[in-house]
Amino acid sequence: MFFLKFKLPKINLSVQLISVFAFALLFGSWLPETVQSSCYAISLTLKSILLFILPVVIFSCLFSCLLTFKGKKAIGFMLALLAIVSISNYLATLIAYGISSLELVALNLNTIDNAVPIQELQPLWHFELPSWIPNDYALYLGFGLGAIFAFFPTPRILRISAWARHSVTLFLEKGFIPVLPLFALGFILKMQYDGTLAQIIESYLLLLFIIVGIYVVYLLFLFGLAANFKLKAWLTYLKNIFPVALMGFSTMSSLATMPITLNAAEKNTGAIDISRAVIPATVNIHMIGVSIAIPLMALTILLGYGHPLPSFSTYCLFALNFVIAQLAVAAVPGGAILVMLPTLETHLGFTGEMSALVTALYILFDPAVTISNVLGNSALVIFISKWFKGFTTTDTTAVTAPASTAPTT
Repeated sequence: MFFLKFKLPKINLSVQLISVFAFALLFGSWLPETVQSSCYAISLTLKSILLFILPVVIFSCLFSCLLTFKGKKAIGFMLALLAIVSISNYLATLIAYGISSLELVALNLNTIDNAVPIQELQPLWHFELPSWIPNDYALYLGFGLGAIFAFFPTPRILRISAWARHSVTLFLEKGFIPVLPLFALGFILKMQYDGTLAQIIESYLLLLFIIVGIYVVYLLFLFGLAANFKLKAWLTYLKNIFPVALMGFSTMSSLATMPITLNAAEKNTGAIDISRAVIPATVNIHMIGVSIAIPLMALTILLGYGHPLPSFSTYCLFALNFVIAQLAVAAVPGGAILVMLPTLETHLGFTGEMSALVTALYILFDPAVTISNVLGNSALVIFISKWFKGFTTTDTTAVTAPASTAPTT
């Protein structure tokens, strides 16, 4: 009975990805070519299944996200909040574009040999599902219908929305996320077989430190701006959000960190009602960490494979679709990068190997990304509490608890 009840400890997804990288690097060349070809074919099959289901994922998440805003008085606040969040995310993506050119000069990351390899791994089989609806259509349809039904919600629509969101999350959390290391393994073995894996690790090892440095500078600036660069208020804000950073690092989940984020927001703003409206509404859509990390990783990978940076107009179009797609991110580990892969492939020309690499890098960097997401949200609520001071987002449920003392700015 003891053995029947015994459960193996759950291994962190980042640890799994690190193990996959290490295994492919150390033992990949020793595996029979048939095994490597099979793993590569499995990765391509999983990718095809994901791309087939992804329009449903995007539509369901975006549609249900917009339906969380209910009530006549909340509509104006919802529209303003979505605009502010979108602008914030968009500005963060532009930072990634500006940094990428400096990164190329300073670190010379475009060192991956882009020549045709002497030997190239071929999949043992080919399985591809048809593309039944473009992801962009699903994205715009989810946004449009979500906005319409946010004005005219019905109990049936709300039930359908909740069921769709739950089903999608269940598919990702129980179906796709557990096989994500296997998804990455095939592509990593291909890079090892083609002779590019060692170059990739050498080229992108410093990328984490670059991203963390950008996070630190940008977030310090945001909290300084919120404090009007008054040192006492600035330090008070930072002291209040320190537990948020620790929780984000340990849980790697903005949603799990939300109670601590709420507590810090109430201390920093003294506006309990606005804090309790903004934080839950934006926890999965305002993602400074994602907005900086994924575009910067993507541009670095493009440079690393010998491609030039996209033009600014091309990048702006990519950034627009990227920001809209963030509204459809599912609250599961790796959910952001899974939703963004079609955008990277459509607008930046990513190949399967590039998509696997950016997926693995993103999950490895997930703790730092989560910290930046939750701290970015903590900064956002300070600005909104000032801009919407006295604005109550609830019709009937007034918050009567005494406001926390906020620093004077």
